[in-house]
Amino acid sequence: MLTKKEKEKVVNEIKKKLKSYGTVAIADLSGLPSKQFNAIKKKIRGQAEIVVAKKTLVRKGLEAGGMKELEPFIKGSPALLLTDFNAFKLFKSIKKNKSKTFAKANAVAPSDIVVPAGDTPLTPGPILTELKQLKIEAKIQGTRVVIAKDCLVAKKGEVISDAAAKVLQKLGIEPMEVGLNVVAVLENDRIYPAEVLDVDEAWYLEELKKAYSQAINLAVAAGIYTKESILIMLGKAAAEGNALNKFIEKAKPAAEAARS
Repeated sequence: MLTKKEKEKVVNEIKKKLKSYGTVAIADLSGLPSKQFNAIKKKIRGQAEIVVAKKTLVRKGLEAGGMKELEPFIKGSPALLLTDFNAFKLFKSIKKNKSKTFAKANAVAPSDIVVPAGDTPLTPGPILTELKQLKIEAKIQGTRVVIAKDCLVAKKGEVISDAAAKVLQKLGIEPMEVGLNVVAVLENDRIYPAEVLDVDEAWYLEELKKAYSQAINLAVAAGIYTKESILIMLGKAAAEGNALNKFIEKAKPAAEAARS
């Protein structure tokens, strides 16, 4: 139990640290084993500083540091991540350091958990009853249990049952992620919730490529000259000119015959 003086010291330290960095994130350490926490701290050393304190002290520290707008995002076992990285780079760095693990009973599913169709390492026995209880269609092929079709065992946000947790572990499915859970990031007086920061880069890149291609096609169709569209338009004009020349050459004998 900290004394009043010690609590004031923690709040002042948080206030001081907040002013030393350009980006501040709120994270939740709930369910994160100390071993993984220490490993993450080591991995992000030099990239970000982690400050851990009780909720009330984190709240007071944010208020003292002029960042009261982050208070609603304080959840579970809070921690502050302090860095000069931009919000998206910080989130990506933290997400990269997460690892997969088995689900425990009563844990909340981070996303839809699906048992995929196909072979399993399991041999016939009591497991067939366990699968049936979860409405997972299974059959025996040779000496192995095979899942007949994909089966959803827990939707995102649902509590994972004890039976589901045991079956998932036996199947070797690790649906949970262990790591720092970034809730929100404050950068340049703007708050970015986790759902905004969690960008699928591959999907985003494909969308940019599509938009780029569509923009060029639109420019060509509308006759708008740009560095990208002009080459296509010149090529199109040349092709149309060649086609017209061929048509004229082909039509010449008939035209000359008509004159004579």
